[in-house]
Amino acid sequence: MFLVSAFRTSLLLAGILVSIVSSAAIAEGTVRLNFGVYSSNKPSAMVKVYRPILRELEENMTRRLGQEVDIRMQIAKDYDQGISHLINGRVDFSAFGPASYLEAKRMNKDISILAIENVNNSKVVYGIIAVNQHSPISDIKELRGKSFAFGDEGSTIGRFLSQLELEQAGIRAGDLNRYEYLGRHDKVGTAVGAGSFDAGALNEKTFKKLVEAGEPIRELVRFPNVTKPWIARSGLDPKILVALRESLLEVNDKKTLAALKIDGFLDGDDSDYKVIRKAMGNNQAFFAERDDEAIHNAALARPDMSKIEPALHAAIDVNSQDIDMSNLVNITHTTNSTLITHANGGPDDHFVTLNISLPRTLFEPRDDKQAHRVVINLTIPETEADSTSNPANGH
Repeated sequence: MFLVSAFRTSLLLAGILVSIVSSAAIAEGTVRLNFGVYSSNKPSAMVKVYRPILRELEENMTRRLGQEVDIRMQIAKDYDQGISHLINGRVDFSAFGPASYLEAKRMNKDISILAIENVNNSKVVYGIIAVNQHSPISDIKELRGKSFAFGDEGSTIGRFLSQLELEQAGIRAGDLNRYEYLGRHDKVGTAVGAGSFDAGALNEKTFKKLVEAGEPIRELVRFPNVTKPWIARSGLDPKILVALRESLLEVNDKKTLAALKIDGFLDGDDSDYKVIRKAMGNNQAFFAERDDEAIHNAALARPDMSKIEPALHAAIDVNSQDIDMSNLVNITHTTNSTLITHANGGPDDHFVTLNISLPRTLFEPRDDKQAHRVVINLTIPETEADSTSNPANGH
């Protein structure tokens, strides 16, 4: 009995020992860390971009910990493998796009944000929908019936936000002639430049680099995105995690930052990515099939606004930081086509019905405890008869 118990105890101790000697191993006074990143560009270009900051982190952490720090870089072949490496502890920290971070967080809630990239003293960067330099396309709505190149299926800009832009412009997957996921941003840009696709989505940094290199592409649409988070795996030694976070926040070497095309790092947390999380959650709308008959009937029922006199104007002012009302508020109206004469010989009356659909989120509490404020202004212009009597304007 004692022998069995001792054997089990030895197995337990061995298991504990294995868990301690992880990828963030401390051997002979050296802290070894693995940094992970997926290949959003050519592997050689990825090494050129990230090697300088890893060297600076090694120096900063060595000073903080009083131990030599050795950081090795591991480039995943795609987004999925990069996420897998982080959530399974194969790498100790990674630099991800927002969508990849959110997917990794969904799979392992214990990963944590170390810092967020700072670009022009902001956490905002931009994605670009590009077309060929010689393309006649001048408006996103003209992409209906055209071909489109997306990036990786897990990309924030290359998929989720660009598909949101198309959907908000009234273009869904079924409205495109064809579309493909090409993976890297540079592949999207060169494919559009070569005329293989009418348009494509890529990050602004890669777009500018390609234009500078002579790629014949131009910007059609730009849209905001949150900068990249740098993320620590779950279970990373707290002492190492703190040293890593503080070392990131103090990176200030100009050459290092120039390689990354950022201005440093800022404190950040999961709440910075709530808008991206919403975009990902609503992504199925881009792939939804349209009910062509219902759309046709709705179009017939909707009057031609340009032919209605006097004009009807509705202005909406929303005191909200995170709701895009231009896409959530639906305003329609109908006007009867016949004039109704009162039995007593009174003037003819026009009847206007205004239907306003407000999103449920307006009635939910905001993070800052403030109430949402919606102001709807309806203006009825004066007629000739009104000008000689009482004004008929209402607000």
